[in-house]
Amino acid sequence: MRIIGESHIGMVRKENQDAFRIDQPDQELCFGVVCDGMGGAKGGSYASMIAVGTANECFDAAEAKKNPEQVLKNIALESNVRVYRQANENKAFQGMGTTMVAAIARKNQVELINVGDSRAYHITNGNITQITKDHSAVQELVDSGHLTERQAKIHPNKNIITRAIGIEADVDVDSYSVDAEQGDIIILCSDGLSNFVDENEIHFEVSGGLFEDLPKRLIDLANSRGGTDNITVVAIEI
Repeated sequence: MRIIGESHIGMVRKENQDAFRIDQPDQELCFGVVCDGMGGAKGGSYASMIAVGTANECFDAAEAKKNPEQVLKNIALESNVRVYRQANENKAFQGMGTTMVAAIARKNQVELINVGDSRAYHITNGNITQITKDHSAVQELVDSGHLTERQAKIHPNKNIITRAIGIEADVDVDSYSVDAEQGDIIILCSDGLSNFVDENEIHFEVSGGLFEDLPKRLIDLANSRGGTDNITVVAIEI
């Protein structure tokens, strides 16, 4: 089992408001989190930094082996408390928030959570599947039958999210559980990747090169499409 990650400012933005953390306490346990901040010139980077810092403090390897879903939810909920508090105590950060997608992989089981539109994908047996569901206005239109998946990808409001860490005092956290096999890949990413690189292209890069430089290859591909957003990729190999 291996985990790697990389973040890039992109080709247009002046600041990288994404943040990530990876950890591998032993050969049978990996932890990764990706956050994409929002809210003003400095608020976004501060929000994602708080969330990733909270993950760093709250992740406990022993607890993760016993109850990974609860560890992930606790990280998201505590991040929400801290970001919300800072946003309300400092006018400069009012309205800031961040997405979060996180995973704990232990042996052949992967537990994940998400808030917002940062995503997780599972590549296995020659196929790629999006694990998480975006918390976005466009996804709600897809769910209600008003938009197709194809229309959603080019909708002008696709970046409007309906749920984020730190926006309200309480936050709903979605959780997922995935059975994985040796050689499977889990991708965590901000929308700076998913908005410019589709699932088939992600799958191609996973199968077409070394794992060690997979995040860089995906980031380079997003930047080749304009790189108008920050891009962060974490990859776990089971």
